[in-house]
Amino acid sequence: MYKKLLAIPVTAVFLLLAACGAGSGGQTADGSPAAKPTRSIQYLGTAYKIPARTKQIAFVDSRSSFEDSLLLGIPPFAATVEKSGAFPQEYASITQNTQKLPADIVERIDDLKALYPDTILTSDKTPAEKRATLEKAASVIPISSNGAHWEDNLRLLAEVRGKDANVDAIVSKVRTNIENTREKLAPLKDKKVLAVWFREGAFVVSPKNERYNYLLYTDLGLATPDVVEQAKEPVSLTLEQLAQTDPDYLFVMVDKSSDPGAEAAFEQLQQKSEWSNLHVTKDGRVYVNAVNPGLAGGTAYSNQTFMNAISARMLK
Repeated sequence: MYKKLLAIPVTAVFLLLAACGAGSGGQTADGSPAAKPTRSIQYLGTAYKIPARTKQIAFVDSRSSFEDSLLLGIPPFAATVEKSGAFPQEYASITQNTQKLPADIVERIDDLKALYPDTILTSDKTPAEKRATLEKAASVIPISSNGAHWEDNLRLLAEVRGKDANVDAIVSKVRTNIENTREKLAPLKDKKVLAVWFREGAFVVSPKNERYNYLLYTDLGLATPDVVEQAKEPVSLTLEQLAQTDPDYLFVMVDKSSDPGAEAAFEQLQQKSEWSNLHVTKDGRVYVNAVNPGLAGGTAYSNQTFMNAISARMLK
């Protein structure tokens, strides 16, 4: 069915699926939504009311939910696409039958309502007014971008879907990897390790608890660089400012999916003497795209992937 839908205009797809929903109990005889039994779940100290039986989970601007979905084997029934109009290739195994939602779906809320989602997972970075609009379509849960909450996020998705999905085994594996990697990194704990994204000609540094930073500086116990400690939101650094930060190890993520010109711009930057004169460059400790640059960072999946990259490079 989904292959056929790809050939149909988006509006027609929504209308077709809406008709399917209406025919399967999505509406009462007068056309109003049918009431569903509900249940309450707790997430980070807040109670959320969701349908008692939750199958149709939609991801709206929540990259981290894809990664939890991948680990748990709980595919979304609908999700917003990238700028390219596709889902990230990394998550192909769980998005084969996922309904594609346009990036501006919040502005087209009636189209989303027509799909009858049970629950919507979005990011805590989504503005409050957009979240309020999404609530017109279904219960909305904002997923934390704080790396400290990777386990909470994983357990939330399993609870929303009503599946155990071997969460305990996954959490145990990640925690064991953290403990082992932390022990191996102990001799390097005073070294300055920095993970940045290269975007629009600058190096973007995230706050201390976001992306891979919670893993690096809290879980793995590495020294927190001043630029990270002081960041309250993503901060852009020029090449000169990066030189002042003077990292001992530098992980650079060049993500062409979010910035099509990033690869070419980074290649040009590498030709500059300021780049070749960096201590970290001279020491051969710059690692470009050591992990997929499109990963969210700070999730169980991202953390496992990044720790593998650390072990292969910093601990070789």
